[in-house]
Amino acid sequence: MRIPGMTEPKAFEITLGVALLSGFAVIAGTAVTPLYGIAVFGVGALAGAAFEFFAKDPEARLPLRGAARSPHAHAPEAGIRHVLVVANETLAGPTLRDEIVGSAETRLRLDVLAPVLTSKTHFWASDYDDELEEARRRLAGSLAWAASQGLEARGEVGDPDPYTALEDELRDFGADEVIVVTHPRERANWIESGELKRLRAELDVPVTHVVADRERRSIAVEGRG
Repeated sequence: MRIPGMTEPKAFEITLGVALLSGFAVIAGTAVTPLYGIAVFGVGALAGAAFEFFAKDPEARLPLRGAARSPHAHAPEAGIRHVLVVANETLAGPTLRDEIVGSAETRLRLDVLAPVLTSKTHFWASDYDDELEEARRRLAGSLAWAASQGLEARGEVGDPDPYTALEDELRDFGADEVIVVTHPRERANWIESGELKRLRAELDVPVTHVVADRERRSIAVEGRG
């Protein structure tokens, strides 16, 4: 089972802590009474949760911000504007191109991330082969569109956990701004609104929301933040 937004080292740390606490609680319950063991486990779990929340720098609870501010192994060279495009829908149309290019005259490079848009059931069951293939097609179509518009672009599907994928992308490449392309609200996947909310809450670079309606063949800028 995957927990959105949790890194593997942190998951291992929590798993190890729970295992040690469980072992201690079993020993205490055997030595005294089972109820005592349950109480030990409950108090230990609450203490661990409190320590995790209060003892660390608040920045540590904002993994996307930390990733965006970290050194980037593959960041573009100086003078290139780097735009991360979260492509929940295949990129297309002149409106989107205008939004990406803007009025700046500096050279820009696109980093296209095509999230794996699973259902909640498939996400928790780690059953997303079909969704992974769809994300690959969406990425290929988006990169083809970028090339046809004369835009320099690279991209990937990334981790099946959308928040881990965002964190990896920001840590590896950074971003001067982020554009999140979603479906219309009535047809949006449950992951899409979460992406937008987390990015706006954690990043200190511009985050723009663009809605792509394939059925109506329209693209509209919904908001900047």
